[in-house]
This record gives sequence, C-alpha cells and structure tokens, in this order.
Amino acid sequence: MKKRIILGILISVFFLFLVLRNINFKNVIQIVANGEYLWMLPCLVTYALSFVFRSIRWKYLLLPVKKFKAKQLFSSLIMGFAANCIFPFRFGEIVRAYIVGKKHNVSKSASLATIVLERIMDGVGILFLLGIALLYLEKIPPWTKKVVVIAILLFIGSLVFAGILIVKKHFIDWLKKIPLLKYELKEKIISKIKKFITGFEVITNVKGFIMVIVFSLCVWICETFNMYFLIKVMGVHLSFFTIIFVLFATVIGVTIPAAPGSIGTFEFFFVASMMFFGVTKENAVASALMIHSFGIIFVMVLGVYFFFKEGISYKEIASAE
Repeated sequence: MKKRIILGILISVFFLFLVLRNINFKNVIQIVANGEYLWMLPCLVTYALSFVFRSIRWKYLLLPVKKFKAKQLFSSLIMGFAANCIFPFRFGEIVRAYIVGKKHNVSKSASLATIVLERIMDGVGILFLLGIALLYLEKIPPWTKKVVVIAILLFIGSLVFAGILIVKKHFIDWLKKIPLLKYELKEKIISKIKKFITGFEVITNVKGFIMVIVFSLCVWICETFNMYFLIKVMGVHLSFFTIIFVLFATVIGVTIPAAPGSIGTFEFFFVASMMFFGVTKENAVASALMIHSFGIIFVMVLGVYFFFKEGISYKEIASAE
C-alpha cells in the first residue's frame, strides 16, 4: 500500500505541475472568491441523484448474485467512493466489494465482478452521450474520433469476453490438471473464478441488462448536469454538449493510476479540454478545483458517516486486499 501511495503521488505531482505551470494564482483566487455559489444548490440535487441511479443500477448488476433493494446498496456504494479518496489506484472498488460481501453475506469475488461490469457500462453510458454531443459540436480535437473508436472496441471486446467466460465457465476445470499445485489450492482458485464470473451473468438477462444501460445513461446525464452547474459557479458558460465532451476527456484522464481522489489527472484533462473550447487557463483551473473539491467533500462527508455507522475501521479496510 505504501508503494502504491508513493507512486500515485508521483504521478499526481507530475500532472499537477503540467496544469499549474505558468498560471496566475491571484486571478484563480479572485475567480473563486467572486463565484456565483447559488449554482451549487442544483448541483447537490444532480450529484445525489447520480448516486441514487448508481445504486439502482448496482441492484440490477447484482441480480445473478442476490436480490437487493437499492437503499441497501447506497451506503456501500458511497463508502467505496469515499475509499477512492483515501487510497490510490481506485482501491475503493475492492473496498466496496469487501463491504457489500461482509454486510450481506455474498461472494466478494462476484461483487467485484459486478463493479468491473459497472465500469464497462459507465464507458458505454458516456460514449452514448458523447456520440450525441459530437453531432452538435463543430469544433473537436482531432484525436477524439480515434479515442472514441478505440474505447468502443475495448468496451465491446470486454462485454464479448465476459459473455465467453459465462458460456464457457465449465472449462475452468482444466485448472485441476495443472501440476505442482495442491488440490485444496486448485479448488479454492476455481471456486473464486467461478464466483467472479457469476457477477457478469446479468448480461444474459435481457431485461436486467437493458435496465443497467438505462440507469447508466441516467448516471451520466446527472454527472453532466452537475458539471454544467458547477462551472457556472466560476462564471464559465459552455453548452451542455460541450460539457459532455469535457466530462468524457476527464473520465479518460482519471483512469490513469494516481494519488487518492485522482488528484492531478482530473485537473489536467479537465483543464486541457476546457481550454480547447476557449476557456482561459485560470477559469479552467478554478472550475476544476471547484468540481473536484465538491465531489470529494460530498462523498467523504457521507462516506465517513456510513463508516462510523457500520463500524468499519481504516485498519479493516486497509487489510481488505
């Protein structure tokens, strides 16, 4: 964990250096001080809704494992996002699988698989919105089409791979033939893999998978509105379709392993995409700080509350891996 933290910090420092060099900090402070903070009120609604929709989506993803109500999953979801603000390399995803497994007595491997599938569906949701946005945006970076094509191929490939695993999962038994491994260890590995594959099985349920797609779109529509309102706090006014593109670029950026909370990578990709559409660097940096701080404070306040309520300690989470 210490090595991960150090590496994550180094990556974050590098991206922060890129985004903060040659910047007028006095202007950034003035922009923040003169912000129109009433715009934060609708942000609270849209951001909270995005987590409600995430909880409902996770309920459908978990159907092959166990039936849940969305409200049963909300606290685990928030705690996972809060853990991402504490631990590097998106370790919060493992934390979330650990918590829901412990609380509801379900396979942690299967829970983790649903979170992996959730990340794939996040990609599908934002790409769908981006496809609509590109129809209305006249000015887009030349690399966009290549990135979109690669992303689509990756997500389709991931879903196809998951489908193959489900159909062919009985072939995992070939692991039993591997020499030098003790029988008990082989059985444990095979059991873990089969439970993990179970977490993908929602894609074989047409109705359930359609609902996952629908709520993925709902999540990213809320995320777009959240960003749309928050940049208005800093006096920046861009179209809804432009914000979809900025959100897409930022999402691509935060997939890079970094310090807890994706500090540095978030700011760099957000600022770079905002500047492409004519926003000054100072306004873009002020907006990045506002959006990132808002998100971190929101999940940390709720996350800490649920950690105390559930009686889960930092030491227990750190040993979850």
